[in-house]
Amino acid sequence: MKIRVISGACFVAIVTGFFLLREFVDARLFSIFLWFLCTVGAFEMARAARQKTGDGIYLISIIFGFLTVPVYCVTEYFVCPGYGYVFALITMLCALVFNLGLLTTNPNKKAVIGYATLDALYPSALILFMLLINGLSGDKGFIAMLLTFVISPFSDTFAYFVGSLCKGPKLCPRLSPKKTWSGAIGGTLGGAIGSIIVFFVFGKALGGYFTWWVFLLLGLVASVLTIIGDLFESFIKRRLEIKDMGKIMPGHGGVLDRIDGTTFASVIIFITFAVL
Repeated sequence: MKIRVISGACFVAIVTGFFLLREFVDARLFSIFLWFLCTVGAFEMARAARQKTGDGIYLISIIFGFLTVPVYCVTEYFVCPGYGYVFALITMLCALVFNLGLLTTNPNKKAVIGYATLDALYPSALILFMLLINGLSGDKGFIAMLLTFVISPFSDTFAYFVGSLCKGPKLCPRLSPKKTWSGAIGGTLGGAIGSIIVFFVFGKALGGYFTWWVFLLLGLVASVLTIIGDLFESFIKRRLEIKDMGKIMPGHGGVLDRIDGTTFASVIIFITFAVL
């Protein structure tokens, strides 16, 4: 538990540091942190599935995972503003094409096509939404990014304590034996609480359609997506017969073990702030 707490505190300190750089130096600097998450996450996914997919797909997935964020940033900030996401998507699609092309030489291609697709798109496709959030102008970008890194941790923390205290029926025992329905309910409420806190501390400056009940609904939906992201990661690990996706964060596992729910929640957060 001590190692887990220290590791988690270090992660929070790093995120806080990049938020300070984002707000007081240049918002684009936060992309460095997202590049780290994308690169390490792509490596963890490719390494976990390597025995299923082979060395070729493993190498291609790492290379394109490394390139996704730089391609977005160069295009968005220096070449063609407003279209960075297009070129990032093209990068991921190229990885997918190369991976599926390599499957033609694999005798078990039908069995590994799913892993080849995951290697090309996960977590890059989801981190793209975080890049888009970071690109939102003014207070919207800051608050949306803050929600991204507040709702999921609140959801995870409340889920852990409520689930440990109340126990009860299992949520999805085949994928994650420790998760309970009580924990899921607690996690959903916890994410909503985190979102409401962000609203009353920072969100009032937005005005317009951004009322407390919008933040409440966003917190609830993002918390559910956090739980889905956790289960999705558990599904991958169960199929690959591994405990953690990596070891970079002692007590937590790998980067993907830490941000699985966060990346899923970022999708609805970006859509909400882009539309309203």
